[in-house]
Amino acid sequence: MKRRRFACDENGSSVIEFAIVAAPLLLLIAGIAQVAIWLWIEFSLQHGAELAARCATYNPTNCANATSITTYAASKVYGLTVAPAAFVYTQATCGNQVTASLATANFLASIGAPAMTASAQACFPK
Repeated sequence: MKRRRFACDENGSSVIEFAIVAAPLLLLIAGIAQVAIWLWIEFSLQHGAELAARCATYNPTNCANATSITTYAASKVYGLTVAPAAFVYTQATCGNQVTASLATANFLASIGAPAMTASAQACFPK
């Protein structure tokens, strides 16, 4: 008699349902946050590279040589502290070219998410 009442009892069923759904839901939310961070870093590097390539063309006072151009690029990356060594300036056939590469942090590495290297490239005609 007691077994039958236990099998038909629905108390606590929502806790079991939440336990089944919670782990995939939290993993999904963490994955969305990780992708958002990767995109933010990528767009920030692209912004710095574009402004530095433009500066090399239009502002020879502030961007006179490769060192000053890469320093300018690092200062224009918003929201991050990036070393000027992450940027490389070259004079390509397209004009003044600035490229960037930065290894990004990955807080989901413990579950096997891949590491990412953000990269950006901008070229502004002379």
